[in-house]
Amino acid sequence: MSDYSITLKPVYSRTVPIPIGINLPDEWSLSWHQSETFNALSDPQIDVVFNTAMTGDGKSLAAYLQSMTGKTYTLAMYPTNELARDQERQVQDYKGKFQPKYDPQIFRLTGATLEDFVETNQLSSKQQGIVNLTDNSEILLTNPDIFHYIHQFRYLRSDSNNTRWGDNADKVFRKVDDLYKLFVFDEFHVFSSPQIASVFNAMLLMKHTGYKGKFLFLSATPSELLQGFLSRSGFKHREINPVTEGAYCFTQADEKCWRQISQPIALVFPNDLQPNARSGYDWIVENAESIILKFFLDYPDSKGAIILNSIAAVYKLLGKLQPLFKQHNLTVLPNTSLTGESERARSIIDADLLIGTSTIDVGVDFKINFLVFEASSAANFIQRFGRLGRHQGFPIYRAYALIPNFLISRLFEDKNEKAASLADGDEYDRVFFNNAIRDSWLFVNQFEGYSKRWGSVQSFYVWNELRKKQMQAAYPDAAKNFETDIFNALQVSVRSRYGEINRCLEAKQHKIIDEARSFRGSSQLDCAIYDTTNSNEPERDRFKTYNLPGLLSNFIFEVMDNDEFRLKAEKAGISFTRRYKDALCCLQLRDYREMRENWHFYHAGNVSELARIGKVQILRGLEVTTGENAISNALCQRGIVCYISDRRRDELRAKLGLPMQFQAYGLSDRPDDRDPPYTIAFGQSALLLETLTWHWKPKEDEGWIC
Repeated sequence: MSDYSITLKPVYSRTVPIPIGINLPDEWSLSWHQSETFNALSDPQIDVVFNTAMTGDGKSLAAYLQSMTGKTYTLAMYPTNELARDQERQVQDYKGKFQPKYDPQIFRLTGATLEDFVETNQLSSKQQGIVNLTDNSEILLTNPDIFHYIHQFRYLRSDSNNTRWGDNADKVFRKVDDLYKLFVFDEFHVFSSPQIASVFNAMLLMKHTGYKGKFLFLSATPSELLQGFLSRSGFKHREINPVTEGAYCFTQADEKCWRQISQPIALVFPNDLQPNARSGYDWIVENAESIILKFFLDYPDSKGAIILNSIAAVYKLLGKLQPLFKQHNLTVLPNTSLTGESERARSIIDADLLIGTSTIDVGVDFKINFLVFEASSAANFIQRFGRLGRHQGFPIYRAYALIPNFLISRLFEDKNEKAASLADGDEYDRVFFNNAIRDSWLFVNQFEGYSKRWGSVQSFYVWNELRKKQMQAAYPDAAKNFETDIFNALQVSVRSRYGEINRCLEAKQHKIIDEARSFRGSSQLDCAIYDTTNSNEPERDRFKTYNLPGLLSNFIFEVMDNDEFRLKAEKAGISFTRRYKDALCCLQLRDYREMRENWHFYHAGNVSELARIGKVQILRGLEVTTGENAISNALCQRGIVCYISDRRRDELRAKLGLPMQFQAYGLSDRPDDRDPPYTIAFGQSALLLETLTWHWKPKEDEGWIC
């Protein structure tokens, strides 16, 4: 079957007169959405702004315009460290061009940099580190995890029994909230309902403790769930949408009124990819020379990227593409969560062809004209495709979308009047194309019930702090008003959560509560890794973490003694206790498997009875059917937060629309079972799965209960 191909028209963004009071660098102009965002953030009647401009249209400038032209202290949050690093470079560039008179200091804060800052400056706690950094950073770039933990009171002092003493609950969040008048959430659409609930709880806490600043969300697809919560709890929000306002056009436009933000792109859909995890990898191997390398030889000075779903696939391809490209003096480099800090930074600048995963598909600004990518959802497709065509200077822009053949059939062959469809060889504007992708993709569950079931656990802890004597004295009506807004938004009484939480704690199941209070979930199955696969990597960068299921499926490794790993880490200047104290085990990474290992989780107990419980639980005695015994021994001794279903994993994924990266795996009570009849989900995924299936009867009863 021949491939399908289409052409994407260029995109032009409408520019507007510069608002009074804004001085731009020479020859700069503002897009409509940038000006409207500035105006909305200046409007005292608006609390929250959603900017839905297309990728490449300068949403970052919209976020920092107030801090560059006035004195608006800004805290901006990014979902990945790579994006935060990219944006730090961008903001420093803005500062150099705008030359703001108050000379804002810019700092990038991650969990690792916070620990380093505390250690380097010999501070007593992370709390002191955050206080010092906010005192000296007018612009702070961080992640929403740290924002969450600040507003869940996690940086307060406590004794050895984890009992807080001395600090009022508002000691840290009040310091942060008083300083920063703009909180920016970039690429927030990559998050799911647990993170939406977390951010909403924090915003509501800020609202009822006197915060007077603004919130800005930058996302091409804003969360309807979050917008609903905000509306029902009294936040006044506005959406800046250039599409609905006619602020984009797709034909050659007057340069005085329109600015080109995307180049025309030739997009190819290979039509023979089967719906399995290996098909994209196989296509790249088969076409490495005839398509990928040939493009670079036909168009010298090109730059490209390959974005895949699997880290193992990235490194297996690296071994095949690097020698092929090296023959022509072309450089191929990786960028994944397993790539060391120094090599990751170098890859953005030095690579002719960059191969990566989700670390590079979220917002990072590449100057490329060639792209090959996989996608796990419509939003993921649009996100990754948006990396291409953002910069002028190349003679041609081409992409290959490696998606399963049944999705391509929906895009090109199904003629559904309600859905946008494509025709081979035609030309389309970006708005029509994005709608066609969304219409054709499979449903992915948004877990709307999570906020009421588990997000309200966070709500309870916020409300409970607001009820305490010191907080009541400072914020007399905060607890009552917070309780009312939570009920209006989530349709749940925070008071009703007390009994359930207390019973859970009395049963020594605090790990379940900790999971519900986390931002992205805990790392129960993370292993400490010493990576020997890259001989050029600095010693310090060889120390990493990675989850056990991914290791078992894709990597060749051996177990390391904890003391041996500790000595190596400390010799490289890494604190084992600080970084790896919760690791399941220590492993030395040797190589990547050519074929995925077939394995499953195993439990010797009565799994049918465990599944019949129908609730999140803490399970001991879990093992795996591959790998060294030391791994199963470590796993068996650990109490794991999980949810067990008596449906097979593929059945659950299909029926419930579970995301591709959802942590659900096969489980059996027999180690030699070739088709595990149960599914086990871990951590935050366990909480999510429970919200969908708690009302089901066991499979041996009467099927699905609605």
